[in-house]
Amino acid sequence: MTRLTRALNGLANHACLLSPAGYGRVGGRHVCLVAHRGAHRLNGVIENTVAAFDPCLEAGIWGLELDIRWTRDGEPVVHHDPACGRTFGRPDIVIDRVSWEELQQSLPAVPHFSEVVERYGGRMHLMIEIKEDVARRTALAERVMELLQPLQPERDYHLMSLVPDDLEAFRDVPRAALVDVAWLNTARIIERNRKLGHGGVGGSFVLLGNRRLRQLRKEGRKIGTGFVDTPAALRREIHRGVDWIFTDNALAMQGVLDREGPGA
Repeated sequence: MTRLTRALNGLANHACLLSPAGYGRVGGRHVCLVAHRGAHRLNGVIENTVAAFDPCLEAGIWGLELDIRWTRDGEPVVHHDPACGRTFGRPDIVIDRVSWEELQQSLPAVPHFSEVVERYGGRMHLMIEIKEDVARRTALAERVMELLQPLQPERDYHLMSLVPDDLEAFRDVPRAALVDVAWLNTARIIERNRKLGHGGVGGSFVLLGNRRLRQLRKEGRKIGTGFVDTPAALRREIHRGVDWIFTDNALAMQGVLDREGPGA
């Protein structure tokens, strides 16, 4: 997310305090809350690590969003950026320039994708964002599919990308399990989503307005919105009926669901 979209998202979360829907209780609605990169707002916790994911599992959060990149030797690892400067203070380590063994020795907290599948697959829904163009490197996509073999697409996981065509490399995944992610380019991504026949669209809850939601539902698409970080914004999205709600404030938002949801 760019600085501009981050700022707009922050303002929009607080603007939901002005909406009546921001005050309606969750009631008996089932909510598919997705922890974006895990519970990384906890002190000392780094995003996209087991330390960020375990609290989400323990809290009963429905899903995890995680990012995949590949090492030099083609192993999928869970990390957002190309390099490890922002997360681990190691800008010298670029994921696709080191082997899995070298990465593990230098930064053991970076999980291999297989560890995440084994630890959380079938227990939490995995929203897996592909961060690289794998269209001409089919072996990379095949390695991911090999590790996902025990899980069922749609039921257990979806694949996501900011570049819809990158998902075309995953030929064995049903179109319904492919989600195209938009930000300021929402109209263009939705149009590409239609042409490719992918099953879902994700994007800013500010830019995916009610008119777009109605049209996407009419076309049979599933919809994910983010990033919802305040109780008012959470309640608003629940009452709008989106399929998935992404948040950077997962534990606090799950707390709202626990207080106001079906078992409350």
